[in-house]
Formats: sequence, structure tokens, C-alpha cells
Amino acid sequence: MANNKNSNYISIRDSRKILKYNIKQMKYYEGLKKRKLDVKEYTTVLKNENNIIEIENLKTCFFTDNGTVMSVNGVSFDIPKNKIIGVVGESGCGKSVTSLSIMQLVQAPQGQVIEGEIRFNADSLGYDENNQKLAYDIAKMPTKEMYKIRGKDITMIFQEPMTSLNPVFTIGYQLDEVLFIHTPNITKEAAKAHSIEMLKKVGISMPEHVYKSYPHELSGGMRQRVMIAMAIAGSPKLVIADEPTTALDVTIQAQILELLRDIQKKEQCSIMLITHDLGVIAEMADEVVVMYAGRVIERGTVHEIFHNPLHPYTKGLQKSKPLITSDKSEPLYSIPGQVPNPINLPNTCYFKNRCNKVCEKCSGDYPKTIKVSDTHYVSCYLYDESEVE
Repeated sequence: MANNKNSNYISIRDSRKILKYNIKQMKYYEGLKKRKLDVKEYTTVLKNENNIIEIENLKTCFFTDNGTVMSVNGVSFDIPKNKIIGVVGESGCGKSVTSLSIMQLVQAPQGQVIEGEIRFNADSLGYDENNQKLAYDIAKMPTKEMYKIRGKDITMIFQEPMTSLNPVFTIGYQLDEVLFIHTPNITKEAAKAHSIEMLKKVGISMPEHVYKSYPHELSGGMRQRVMIAMAIAGSPKLVIADEPTTALDVTIQAQILELLRDIQKKEQCSIMLITHDLGVIAEMADEVVVMYAGRVIERGTVHEIFHNPLHPYTKGLQKSKPLITSDKSEPLYSIPGQVPNPINLPNTCYFKNRCNKVCEKCSGDYPKTIKVSDTHYVSCYLYDESEVE
């Protein structure tokens, strides 16, 4: 009988090596989070003070029994003030992990931010001696210091409100908690009044009744409105909406998206909108970031991405969306193949085995980011620097 060794097989010796390496790495990165640092050690300078967040070369990985999974592998993009940034891509491409990295909510100790900068534009820091805007580097920020920002300046609307809200506490208790944490001197009466005002803002018709209710007593749409009320309670600068309408039906989806747009305009905040629905992105976003296998493969304004998509993956995503004008007799387009294994990824283009425009250059190093216009960037050998002005 032939002894065919499975390529996915890990020997006991290899497994022990991986485990030993994982323990060492997890202890190291967990230790960094617990250090007592001076503010100057996690303070940096913004490249553009009109940005609320600047992400540069962010790398977030998970230390698993099979090896190190590079979930986010060198992601770079900006979130400007008072803008809605849409992040799209297949499941597992790193969208949610990027947002959790910004919040310092990556599941630890297995998940760790190992490299890069996440510069947050904080008003309290002011300017340096060269008149450059100072910012916190969230990637280096101790966990205790992050508590002051998370939930107040940067908030998150999670995908499934039923699992995000605590079932044993009332809606009012959970809303008030946000204020008690970030405004310690506030009275119970003032916190209750503010919470009810937040419920009114998100379009809940009987806020006093909902304030006393438990999460299971509300519908999915109502729970999602409560999550939005909780997110805006502290007047945040950035709201991260991680697929906020996935668990809702189509009519409620439209209401929630309209509510988000209204809140963004009234509160003058930025929104990072993560979704699979390209129609939502086209309607809501000002700028779009397209991710694939942990990297940003294209970014630009919503007009550029939808009217002049460059990367074959971006084109494939758009073709896979059903349209009213689509021919019923033809099957819906799908991108062939699968996303590569995130363990031990090669330093070549990750999309080349699924691409219908693959060329010899694609077998070389991973393509660099090419500037097509002031706002449009793509990582693809089809658009090398010699062809682009």
C-alpha cells in the first residue's frame, strides 16, 4: 500500500512546536497591553488632520493549533471626518477583524495586533511644536487607557443585537451604564433622561416603555435601534457598523440605514460601514474599501469603485449581484475557486488562482499599491506604474 502523506497533516512534533511558539507569542503581546506607559509612548502624528482614523500596515493574526492565521495582513486606509466609509469583501476577508482591531476587541489571547499603526484623532491631545495634529496609536495603547475611548469616542453596532445585549438587564440599565462609565459624576435621573432622549432619537415611539423592557421583549428592528442608541449615547467621533442589517428583513433594513444616515449628518460623526450588500454601499458610502484575504486590493470614492472598477475581484463582486435586468435563463455569476488558506500565505497575488486575467507578473511578488488618481488606488499588475499617470 502506498504511503501518501496528506499535505494538511501535522505531526506531533510540529504540533508541539506550534503550541510552544503560540504560548510564547501570546504572553509577549498580552504583556505589552498591560504595561504602564507614558502618554507620549503611544502618541503619534496624523498625516492629515481631517481624518478621524488612519490605519497603516495593520497586521492582526490568530495563533491557532494549525499555525498562525494572518487575518489582516498589511491593511492601510483612512476614515475622514464626517464621511461614511464602506468596507466590502467575501466572508473571512478581514473586514470584521479590522474593525475589532480598531476597538481593541480582537479575541485574546489567540488574536493579537502584531504590527502597524491605528492613529486616532483625539481633540484632547492638540498639536505638537511643529503644529502637527497629535493622535493616539491604538495599536500601542494599553488596555486600561483604551477604556476611556471605547464606547465614547469610538463605538460599534454589532451584527446581531440579540447576542450583543445582555438578556438579564433592562434596556434602560444597559443604556445608563454607558453614561455612568464615561461620565462618573452624572446622576441616575440625568442618565435616565439622556437614555430616553437617545431612544427618541433613533425613532422608538414609546421610549419610557422600552427603557423598562428586556431585550427579548423587543423585535429585531427595535433591538437594533437600541444598539444604535447605545452607540451614539456618548456623542462618538466614529461609529463602526458591522453588518448592522444582516439579521433584519428588507423593509426594516431600509429604515435602519436611513436612520444611520440621518444620525451621521446630525451628530457630525464618521461611520465605518461593513457589509456584503453592494447596493447598500452604493446608496450609503462616500468612499469604498475592497478587501480580499486580509488585504486591501482596491479603494476609492463610491463613484470610482462602481463606475470604474479596476481589480478583477472588484469586477467579479459587482457581476455576482443580481439585477432586475438580469436574464432569468442565465445562472447568477460567481467568482470561481476559493479564498486561499490564510496560514502560510505566499508572497504572490492571492487572487491569481481565481483570476481570468492572470499574467506572468502575477507569479512574482505581491503587487504594490498603485495610485490611479488622487482618490483611487489598486493593487494589481494590470495597472503598473508605467501605464498610470
